[in-house]
Amino acid sequence: MRFDLSGQAAGQYRGGPHPCIRYNPGMAARQFEAYCQRTPAHEVAHYVIDCLHPEKSIKPHGPQWQELMRAFGLEPDRCHQYDLTNVRQRRQRRFTYRCACQEHQLSTTRHNRIQYRGMQYHCIKCGKVLRPTSDD
Repeated sequence: MRFDLSGQAAGQYRGGPHPCIRYNPGMAARQFEAYCQRTPAHEVAHYVIDCLHPEKSIKPHGPQWQELMRAFGLEPDRCHQYDLTNVRQRRQRRFTYRCACQEHQLSTTRHNRIQYRGMQYHCIKCGKVLRPTSDD
């Protein structure tokens, strides 16, 4: 467990051979009671689901996680509602991609995954692979 997260994320769970839960101490300090009621349980639920289903590819906020959150007595919301006033926000550049039916704006992260790791993203409407436009 680490208390080194910053920005808009309240918490983060990373699985794998060395699982780790990270918390945002600045956000916790500004909204301590609300933060303590929700965020630790949210991240611990990710860890528990990962332990219960190590062999399966489980969606991070899928039905198993939602059921466990309800067992904790909490609504299975994936996003927090904390006040982000005065929280520095990092904005990623957007890249324009096309499929057969429309344009898509992809984040720098997804753009780099396509360019450098050979990943592909598909349109949820037409199912075609997203391709970069010549503008970027």
